[in-house]
Amino acid sequence: MGARVLGSLRSHPIVCLALLTPGLPEYLSTSSPVLNLAVNPLWFFLQLLINVGQYTAGALLVREAVLRWHKRWGTVFLLGLAYGITEEGLGDNTLFNSNHGADGVLGSFGRFAGVNWVWAVGVLAFHVIYSIGLPILLLGLALPRTRGRSLVGRRGILVALFSLAGATALETVIVYGSFHFWMGTPLLVGSLVAIAVLVILAHGVPAEVGRAVRDRPGLSPRAVGAIGFSVFPVLFLLEYWVPYFGVPPAAIIAVEIAFLAVVLEVVRRGIGRRTNEYLLVNLAFGFVLWQSVFGILLTLGLPYTLPLVVVAVWFFVRLRRGYAPSPRVAYPPGVSAT
Repeated sequence: MGARVLGSLRSHPIVCLALLTPGLPEYLSTSSPVLNLAVNPLWFFLQLLINVGQYTAGALLVREAVLRWHKRWGTVFLLGLAYGITEEGLGDNTLFNSNHGADGVLGSFGRFAGVNWVWAVGVLAFHVIYSIGLPILLLGLALPRTRGRSLVGRRGILVALFSLAGATALETVIVYGSFHFWMGTPLLVGSLVAIAVLVILAHGVPAEVGRAVRDRPGLSPRAVGAIGFSVFPVLFLLEYWVPYFGVPPAAIIAVEIAFLAVVLEVVRRGIGRRTNEYLLVNLAFGFVLWQSVFGILLTLGLPYTLPLVVVAVWFFVRLRRGYAPSPRVAYPPGVSAT
């Protein structure tokens, strides 16, 4: 059965991308509870429509831009930020709405000029990694034949753009109906300007920005897995625990940005440019493992995310086997390998 599923995904890479997005950022974390399929199926499918319209279209557009502009991960990061502002600013409004609920105490702590700044740092980093970076990375690892190959033509790009815009607009209407919140013209214009600037920067940034330093990997698989697993627990503690000690928001934001910069530099210096697929699988697995644990912790009373976790683990077991380094054979003294 597993072979048939993988064969079908190989033939339909966009379907594979649609499973990764919104599967990783939304359903593993329970941001969009899969339990709604049983308790409120209409709402579940409406959420699914919006999620695919945003996440899948967003990741597809970023991937196509990187390929067509002949760029690398620097462009992915910048466009990931643009996507995060699109969803959390224009759609969910969590960057601006202090009563949204998703950001909890961060709707008031670190709020300045109508923006929830502490929340913004963490949630935008989340979208860069989980919504854009990981799906693009995992698609290339799971379906190597798609690397360097466009998945859609110009018509497909237009469909993805309209899908992203339409899903975001629909989400804005739903948020307004639920919270009676409107960001106002200054924040709307500011968001659009920020998105445009990030897209321009993404197009102009040199392809070498963000590229791995070494030719060969310098980190161990366990090390990169631990890095992936630890990033968001650290950000969570900085955002939701440290404020109780009276630390000012600006200091927390500075520490978050410095921490993310250090993580990025450690990975960039140690991941290698060649024969690094196994490390990349482990790095991604670390991120997804934390997302799985987080979803389980949020649903201890009724752990309905467990089937999704099982699928995610199965997926990574297959990937790890496929990219595992070949064991070195130790020959007895005096015996030649030839």
